[in-house]
Amino acid sequence: MSDDLKFTVQRPPAYGELTDVLPGLFWVRLPMPTLPNHVNCWLLDNGPGWTLVDCGLNTDDTFEIWDKLWRGLLRSRPLQSLVLTHAHLDHAGLAAFLVKEMKCTVRLPLAEWLSGWKMWHEREEQPDEQFGAFMKRNGASADDVAQIMDTQRRPSYLGLRPVREFIRIRDGDIVAMGQREWRVITAGGHSPEHALFYCESDKLLIAGDQILSHMTPSVIVPSAQPEANPMKEYLDSLARLEQFPPDTLVLPSHGLPFQGLHARLAQMREHHLARLDDVASVITGKTSALAVARDAFPRVLYANPRQAFGESLAHLNMLASIGRLTRDVDADGAITFAPA
Repeated sequence: MSDDLKFTVQRPPAYGELTDVLPGLFWVRLPMPTLPNHVNCWLLDNGPGWTLVDCGLNTDDTFEIWDKLWRGLLRSRPLQSLVLTHAHLDHAGLAAFLVKEMKCTVRLPLAEWLSGWKMWHEREEQPDEQFGAFMKRNGASADDVAQIMDTQRRPSYLGLRPVREFIRIRDGDIVAMGQREWRVITAGGHSPEHALFYCESDKLLIAGDQILSHMTPSVIVPSAQPEANPMKEYLDSLARLEQFPPDTLVLPSHGLPFQGLHARLAQMREHHLARLDDVASVITGKTSALAVARDAFPRVLYANPRQAFGESLAHLNMLASIGRLTRDVDADGAITFAPA
């Protein structure tokens, strides 16, 4: 925990506890059976009802917490609006259930809605021929692909089918949540069009996964966009977020609320730049994303090949974009990288 950050609480609340942050703004911490082991959701008092930012996984624990809250402290007023920072399961997994039960509206960026559908189909289908071809182009042999495919299992937490209807939010929009106005900021890197929400009057930033207090979000090249440069998008977003005051209260999706925005942005930038240096330093000749994944992400190569290949390529594509590596594609489509 950095001395540069000021945490508003030293210990997280119990799971499912309705915790005051500011008047009309509450924190609900939900358990997850994966790492990180929790996700933070934010409940805002609209007066006649509620707005909820993110909703957690579709697990029994999450369902029971929301059921208890709506049968108890929240029972007198309905959920009017569900707002999603992005489409990852720990943020949107229960969305379709809440929409069906509460008849609430859903707001999120277009690219996140589309991404949610893509990820849902991928979870249903598991790694397919396209992903196998993606691995082969990035250094995997036919045997490697077969071994990786054989280790894959249907995820335990598939998430419900994404919502079929939504209200689109865009960068720069002003949205009412609770009895405050919030400016929408969209950013890439962790997800295609991740939404953050800034309230100027109270210097509040609902940051989702884009800014976390104790860890850095994953930055992954998706197999559908092998030439994408999400690391550049993520680092560019950190520079954009420096426009907000350093004493902004940051409400992250994992970890604890804190002040010290500029310090945390600098820490995350330094972390990623150091990792880029680390990757560049071990590349002495022609290499592939598979070789980097085996070295940098050996524990997840077989358990989560999308992450292993995706994070490796995020570093390699970024290094190629700034001239520290060369990227070559041969006649068969095989992609390699080498020192510039």
